[in-house]
Formats: sequence, structure tokens, C-alpha cells
Amino acid sequence: MNETDQRQLRIRTRGIQRAWDPRVWGTLIGAAGATVFVMAYRGALMAPWPVVAVVVWAVALLAYIVLVFVTPRVFTKASRVGAGSGFIYLGSVAGMLLLIRLGTIVLDNADKAELRAAVIVVAVGLHFIPFAVAFHTPMFTPLGVIMAILGAVGLTVGWLWHTRAAAAMAVISGIVMLAIIAADAVRTVPQPSSTK
Repeated sequence: MNETDQRQLRIRTRGIQRAWDPRVWGTLIGAAGATVFVMAYRGALMAPWPVVAVVVWAVALLAYIVLVFVTPRVFTKASRVGAGSGFIYLGSVAGMLLLIRLGTIVLDNADKAELRAAVIVVAVGLHFIPFAVAFHTPMFTPLGVIMAILGAVGLTVGWLWHTRAAAAMAVISGIVMLAIIAADAVRTVPQPSSTK
């Protein structure tokens, strides 16, 4: 491959100019889910935490918008996904929904329905992990693992101490989602060349 071909595989542009690229529009799904976690569960927190949650979410959202859509970054040629990627996606979503349903049944029977937010965080986190391989996007592995851990902490602390922990972990997971998506975009921001 000659130098011209290599340059054609690396495009420096803003995300907004590549809105059709799954590495850009796909982040909207994550940002929407993150926002739902924050807005749906912040009301279960004690004052002043609902307001703090919105302020931190707004900062994380602004960072996400600037880093994903406005800041110039390098886009390499997108990897083709395999024929099985759709099945992995559908299987992950089905598994997530099944885990949420089964977790809800267990919580209802244990009279701990207030912990459902934590079960949802665990399920959403676990469903991200196979995406790393299916869509050639390594960011999904830490995102999925961190969310599953946050959800498990919320479930455990909520079960043993106070159910509010489940809502707190859901809010935190939404902010963490935005931060991880923004950090993944930073990874592709060209660094100024250093002079030696």
C-alpha cells in the first residue's frame, strides 16, 4: 500500500461531518440511554443529589457533544462487520431483556422491587460486552464491565443497606456511559507532533 492509499484510509474531520458513520450515529443510542438512566432515577436520590446529578450529566453531555461531534478527529476506514454480527446483536438484546425480566421476578418475590434499576444496569452492561467483537469496537468491553460492576454494587448495597443505592448506581452508570463514549472519541483526536 502506497502513501496515498494510507492517507485515504485516514480522514481527519469532525464527527458531525460524518453523521452517517456508525462510529458517530451509534453514540447517539448510548447517549440517549445514558440520559434515561440519569433522568429516570435521579428523583429517587436525596437532596441535593438530584440537582448534582443533572449538573454532572450536563457537563458529561457537553463533553460528549464536543468530543464526538465538534472536535476534529481521525476516522480510519470502518471495519466490515461479519454476517453473524446481527445475530450477536439480537442475542445480546434478547439476553438483556430476559435478564431484566427474570431479575424483576426475583426482586418482586423478595419484596425488593426498588432494586430493579440495578438489575437493568447489570443487564445493559452485560449486553454491551459481545458488541466489542461483533462491531470491532473495543470500547464496549470496558463500558459493559464497568456498568455490570456498578449495577452489581447497587444491587448488593441496595439489598443489604438501602434501596436508594440502586438508583444511585443507575445515575452514576449513565454519567459513566457518556464519559466512556467521549473518551473513546478522544482516542482518535490527532495529537500535535512533538519536536525533538
